[in-house]
Amino acid sequence: AKVTPSASLEVQKISSTYNAMISALAERDHKLRSQKELLETEVALQTGELVEARDAALEANRHKSEFLANITHELRTPLQSILGYAELLGESLDDEGISGFDKDLKKISVNANHLLHLINSILDISKIEAGKMEVSTHQTDLEHLISNAVSTVKPLVDKNNNRLSVKIDSTKQFIYADEQKIFQILLNLLGNAAKFTENGNIEVAATLGSNMLILEVNDDGIGMNQEQQQLVFEPFRQLDAGEDRQFVGSGLGLSIVLKLTEVLGGELHVQSAPQQGSSFRIEIPVEGQPTHYQTEA
Repeated sequence: AKVTPSASLEVQKISSTYNAMISALAERDHKLRSQKELLETEVALQTGELVEARDAALEANRHKSEFLANITHELRTPLQSILGYAELLGESLDDEGISGFDKDLKKISVNANHLLHLINSILDISKIEAGKMEVSTHQTDLEHLISNAVSTVKPLVDKNNNRLSVKIDSTKQFIYADEQKIFQILLNLLGNAAKFTENGNIEVAATLGSNMLILEVNDDGIGMNQEQQQLVFEPFRQLDAGEDRQFVGSGLGLSIVLKLTEVLGGELHVQSAPQQGSSFRIEIPVEGQPTHYQTEA
């Protein structure tokens, strides 16, 4: 409440000063309330816009994943036909005693298989992002699984004059695991090691604990610095970028390794240094019985 000025000059001055202070405080409070309301309105608008932008981005990403899944299916069918006809043509030429086309047919097969691998990689990424990746564990022969992966990647290992060794530390022959996905993880890790290592050594090691499978792929290749280790798991990321890049690839291999490891409920660790090689360690829980489930987006 305001003080009524008295006849006293001193009281008048105090009263005027007090009233001026009250008016200033009231004006300041009014401005603060107005600014607060304005800020709250702006925050609400921006939050709404961010939510809409997030939802739109998620929807666009879902459509992208569905498109990639559909288009890769469409591409895979004719590509597999090309591979099949190339093989049949080679057999027919051999039966008729016609030679001189082996190199050409091999080029068709090699390039078609490379394209098929790329298409399959894109399909895997799109399935994981769309939440349509199924996990199915069953009794798996660990040694046989690793042997198959090693045999598949051996031509690439030999191409760069590398030496590949296998070490399995387990008293159990069989585990319950998703064999196809672990095979794909190993194939990508071994292929990555073989590609970035020349005249060197590559080792794949497997250790089986009570409920955990530990897979390690070590090499003494070109290695990576800390920044590259953060980027290498991003889809389509090429560390050796540019038209004159030395190492050719899709940039999907290690991204698929990470995503498949996460789908299986595991963890991935990497240690590397330039010119000192790389070590990838995968820890995957193994079940005591068969399971089947589908991931969620």
